[in-house]
Amino acid sequence: MVKLNIVEKALVNNPFRALAQRHFETPRLMALGGPCPGACALEIGGGQGEGARLIREQFGAAQVFSLDLDFEMVRRARRRLGDTPGVLCLQGDCTALPLADQSVDALFDFGVVHHVPQWQDAIDELDRVARPGATLYAMEVYRSLICHPVWKRVLTHPQENRFDQAEFVAAWEARGWTLLGEKHLGSGLGWLAMQKGRP
Repeated sequence: MVKLNIVEKALVNNPFRALAQRHFETPRLMALGGPCPGACALEIGGGQGEGARLIREQFGAAQVFSLDLDFEMVRRARRRLGDTPGVLCLQGDCTALPLADQSVDALFDFGVVHHVPQWQDAIDELDRVARPGATLYAMEVYRSLICHPVWKRVLTHPQENRFDQAEFVAAWEARGWTLLGEKHLGSGLGWLAMQKGRP
């Protein structure tokens, strides 16, 4: 997985990002996948910790593992969240998750998988730790935006092996997941919810 550059860190570590996550992204994911009361949840790319807070408060998860590749971000999240019950902020790579097989009820991806050069490896790992019936909540950024001539000069993203929403959904379906619902904003940004093993 690629660490964020200075521009991206500024974008994710500010109040506007937290507001967007709370009032724009989370309501869309909730509408698609519903709440997950009492769940053990995993958030990849936890950043400053706002996602973990929302997963507890809005989705109702009992426990949240918030994972980030960058230990500086993990420290920031720990400071912001303090002693929030049921939240554990960990340093780690989403292609080598420090969790047991079938140990998680809900997976949250607030725009992280597109940072992974071999993003299929991340999906394999997320699938590994998900229990049957687990729900995936994902907001992702797609090829048309990532590879746009303007954005690729500003943001640090892999440029090869990128995906659009249909390819992202198909990768999960190939691993036995079923689409619950999806929305998109143009071709560059989308939200979806999927369930593992749903007929």
